[in-house]
Amino acid sequence: MKELAQPHVPDPVLAVGILQPAGTWAAFGVGQALPLVGRLMRRQADEDAGTLAHADATTRTSLFALTDDKLYAFDAKRAGTSWKVGEQAGVWERKDLAVVTAVGKLSTKVVIDVVPTGEHYELEVTTANRGVADAFLSELRRPDAD
Repeated sequence: MKELAQPHVPDPVLAVGILQPAGTWAAFGVGQALPLVGRLMRRQADEDAGTLAHADATTRTSLFALTDDKLYAFDAKRAGTSWKVGEQAGVWERKDLAVVTAVGKLSTKVVIDVVPTGEHYELEVTTANRGVADAFLSELRRPDAD
């Protein structure tokens, strides 16, 4: 998946992840039985994801690309069996990030705080594609990134 991000990033891409607002999977499951509750859960998930969530259900995902010193976020849409990279949604210095993860059955919650600005994002990465997700999370948590 690095090849999807590389044309949009000036430095070599080390790892790529597709993330969505934290709680998306839970809201989907609950929404099957209780649509109103599912919508409320999704709204809360979007609020917790900050500016990386969108009102349009087809653009709820973001493609994240990690370089040695930066984290880039782009809008991403499913395109068949691949992804289409859209507008840049953000770029941050890795040294400014505080990252916490919590592994679950269907997804891993990823909380990203941008310390100097106070930006806060609660996201999740699906565990369905374990290899790509694990490589991204390992690189994101690497303590000596600079």
